[in-house]
Amino acid sequence: MITLGINRSAHHGSVALLKDNEIIFFIETERLSNIKYDKNVFLSINKVKEYTDYIDNLVLTGCSPTQIQYESFNQYNVYASAVLGLNKTFLNHGFMVYDYWDNHHAMHAATAFYNSGFKNALCIVKDGMGSDYYFNTKDFPNKYGREISSVFTIKYPAEIKTIEKKIAVPFKLTKNLTNIGDNVFITNSISEGSAFDITAQNLGFTTHDAGKIMGMSAYGKKNKKNPSIYKDGVINVDIFKIKLNDVRKIDFNINIKNNFQSKANFAYNLQMEIQKNVAKEIIEKLKQTGEKNLCLSGGFFLNCVFNYFLLKQLPPDINIYVEPISIDSGNAIGAARFLYYSLTQNEKIVNQKTLYYGPQYYYSKNNLQKEKIIENVKTKDVAKLISEKNIIAIFQGRSEGGPRALGNRSILYDPRDPNGKDHVNIVKKREWFRPFAGSVLKEEAKNWFDLKSLNESKFMMFAVDVLKNKQSLIPAITHVDGSCRIQTVSEEDNKNFYNLIKEFYKITGVPVLFNTSFNLAGNTIVETLEDAIWTLKNSKINYLYLPEMSILIPNPNDIIDQ
Repeated sequence: MITLGINRSAHHGSVALLKDNEIIFFIETERLSNIKYDKNVFLSINKVKEYTDYIDNLVLTGCSPTQIQYESFNQYNVYASAVLGLNKTFLNHGFMVYDYWDNHHAMHAATAFYNSGFKNALCIVKDGMGSDYYFNTKDFPNKYGREISSVFTIKYPAEIKTIEKKIAVPFKLTKNLTNIGDNVFITNSISEGSAFDITAQNLGFTTHDAGKIMGMSAYGKKNKKNPSIYKDGVINVDIFKIKLNDVRKIDFNINIKNNFQSKANFAYNLQMEIQKNVAKEIIEKLKQTGEKNLCLSGGFFLNCVFNYFLLKQLPPDINIYVEPISIDSGNAIGAARFLYYSLTQNEKIVNQKTLYYGPQYYYSKNNLQKEKIIENVKTKDVAKLISEKNIIAIFQGRSEGGPRALGNRSILYDPRDPNGKDHVNIVKKREWFRPFAGSVLKEEAKNWFDLKSLNESKFMMFAVDVLKNKQSLIPAITHVDGSCRIQTVSEEDNKNFYNLIKEFYKITGVPVLFNTSFNLAGNTIVETLEDAIWTLKNSKINYLYLPEMSILIPNPNDIIDQ
């Protein structure tokens, strides 16, 4: 059975192609269009014909039936027509169409659950806002709201039970958290995810820059004068000056002085209060349901500082899985898998072993005729260059799904350089306060980082503590609070990347490489070799490394300078 999942929400358009329950191909449109957070999916749909001649099922997910306002006809006809137009085989084979636009949070939960390897689990979803929720009841005629938080239990093959759902509504309530039955609560609050989004935008970033607030929080201090982030069990909307005219449109004016320390203090209090309250909520739900397996999804759970905080609070018998493609694009996978298991009632359990789901490209030296290249490069030579404080971009294989660079589209540097963070931030044109990740040999990880109950962190979903006796050895990736978001790398996960880290270890005694996404600020992560070469030439990255061809491409600007 071939199933195509399409996410067409307000941002992060994506497609996922499954053969039975196996992911054949996944791509976010932004990687093809070079437009960050691109919501359109037609470039991605066009790639599908490179992997199959037909599909049996098309399943759509999103947040609203009128997500793309300029479309004057039924949305799923638009996407079905795009697939039918790929070539005659898609048209001749035909397919069934399913639309899950009103189950946004359920699809987030399904994404995490079917990737987790658990037979059953408690699944918690937190993001900015999910699907429209229409009441049309006697008490609330013609009223609507938006999902802000959902709790489910899920078990194979496709049984999803709602334990609790919070809906933000734009009409005034006498009580800010009202139970209207069927485990549904309505509130005038916003979600934890929206609190970060609003803060980011109010501090001069975009609503997609919540990660910057997380990084900034480590520089802050507790400010007793600030009102509490929470009030009566929900976000204190008075802080954000929320207007209730439309839950899709939030006005805000956070009273923060325009200096870095004041901003960092607010970010710190936001991070500390939210992680404390959300962790408490999750632990209570675990006790309530008796579940021992926990899945987390939705954009909020890209907060790797929170994930580690929660990990430290969890009872030792709880198994945790945090979905690495927690943003909306991942729902293309969740919808496709949920449909597959619903139709087949198959109970075969899968777990996500890789995120290298992007297009497979085939390059040769013919693609590099205009470039000055160094051939027959050995891995140890590249490791030596990194140890000599050269910035090396690595490009290989299929691109990573989601927002994390995991060694196929990464910029690498020496973590021992005390000035490394500042140096690479300048090269990438990023804010000075933002930290960097580290990629570590899996077998050495616990000798350098406090992983608590984790055996690995292969998808960079936890900002763990660097062991105190190691912090001075890797200052470039040790954040001001002593933490580092890490990727554990095994030979099975990524042979070329593993061997590079291993050679660096032999030279330096440090089994860790400084790792950040291969892009410049404001640009999407590179997808093609052409993207990679353009980024090299428009930056101060020293070399581009192509391990599959044993080739190095020096930055031509460096050659001219010499």
